[in-house]
Amino acid sequence: MNIVICDDQESDALAAKEVIKRTAQELHIKTEFDIYSNAAEVERKLLVKKEPADILILDIDMPEISGLELAEKLRTENLNLIIIFLSAHEEFVFKAIEFQPFRYIRKIRLETEMPIAIQAAVNVLEISSDKQIILYTEDGEKAVMISEIMYFEAEKHKTYIYLKNGDCIHARRSIAELHQLINKESFIMIHRSCVVNTDYVKNMQNCLLILKNDEQLLVSRRKFSEVKQQILNIWGELL
Repeated sequence: MNIVICDDQESDALAAKEVIKRTAQELHIKTEFDIYSNAAEVERKLLVKKEPADILILDIDMPEISGLELAEKLRTENLNLIIIFLSAHEEFVFKAIEFQPFRYIRKIRLETEMPIAIQAAVNVLEISSDKQIILYTEDGEKAVMISEIMYFEAEKHKTYIYLKNGDCIHARRSIAELHQLINKESFIMIHRSCVVNTDYVKNMQNCLLILKNDEQLLVSRRKFSEVKQQILNIWGELL
């Protein structure tokens, strides 16, 4: 996630960053931060330079250009951006609603309210970025959301796709073709016959991947170091 924090109080901006970073690590989400002390800099970044951002953490009460004024400009441009207002003043909440914020967080409740907001924002971003693939099965075509795929493996010249809901689909594609079709960093090959979605990996012990449903997948000894490093890179934290 690309996260922009705008707050004229540096200590408040850094406090928000730490809470968000900790929450993102727990969710195994990689984050990049840009911190600004005034709204004019954020306006240049998003509206002039057209640089990407997923979430904007925006203080309301700032000199020169307020957070509300910046939010109005951003909404006028119809940017697909999650705006989370951050304020020490509860009296701004009704005015802030006018600009369709995703959340309104009080600074005194940063530690409790920000993690909930980030979890909800991640869910929204995942849904908006998710896509379907069409699988050709013995029963005809079947549309599957990529986010629902836990892993897929080849066995006796057949490819089996295992879904979050427990279903297993036999697809008429090779494992290499399916991997290329999905084309997402979170899907990694743990041996020549199995690709796993790291969004469902809970832990790694010796040569075993432990999924969130407690299922265990064997990792090739030859690929163990490579797989571990890939997971660390995706998670951005130590297992």
